[in-house]
Amino acid sequence: FWTDKILLMRAWQTNPSIGPETSRFSRRYFTTAAIVIGAISAATVYANFPFTNLCNCPDGDDKCAVDVSQMYSNVTLLSGERLESVATSAVALKFCNQAKVSFPPDPEHQGFDNIWMTKSQEKLTTIYGWISFVLLVLFAAGLFGHRVTTFLLSLWKGIYEPSGFDQQKDFTDGIGVDSFAYVPQLKEPGFTFPLLACDISKINSDLIGWKPLLSDK
Repeated sequence: FWTDKILLMRAWQTNPSIGPETSRFSRRYFTTAAIVIGAISAATVYANFPFTNLCNCPDGDDKCAVDVSQMYSNVTLLSGERLESVATSAVALKFCNQAKVSFPPDPEHQGFDNIWMTKSQEKLTTIYGWISFVLLVLFAAGLFGHRVTTFLLSLWKGIYEPSGFDQQKDFTDGIGVDSFAYVPQLKEPGFTFPLLACDISKINSDLIGWKPLLSDK
């Protein structure tokens, strides 16, 4: 009992009035940005596959048109198996920079002499690239579109629209119920209620927003 009483009266404070703003901000900005970044990253990674920086030599390239096949005899594999002869591949390869893919990823940026994508990879790279570009445009439009539109409209006409309506109710009608005034207060540890930092002798006590316990004034 005493522990709960001390915590309630001296230690614990009122929870901050956060509301759903944090979740709305995260859903509007961080979640959508993560989806767009993920789509762009996936398209770029797929365009750079297989990450070997090796391309097949095109026909007619004298620098690559060499016989790279080799024959080895009496080869012992790691498993211990022994082979009488082993022939290497006769496919000639050359270095190519697979990291030069632009945005959006497009197989055309491979170059005519540095082709590492297969036909199906080129097709899917084009699809993925333009999908990621469209997602980026939609994200930018949702982020800045309303502000830009509002700014452009404000150059020709007034765009202010008042919120709410006149309730035909005076301020003094709701003192202590609906209406409060700004009264400087200071919250200090060890005190149940805030400390008032101004003279309240000429202020309606109902405007303060709270009353001490067992007080009728």
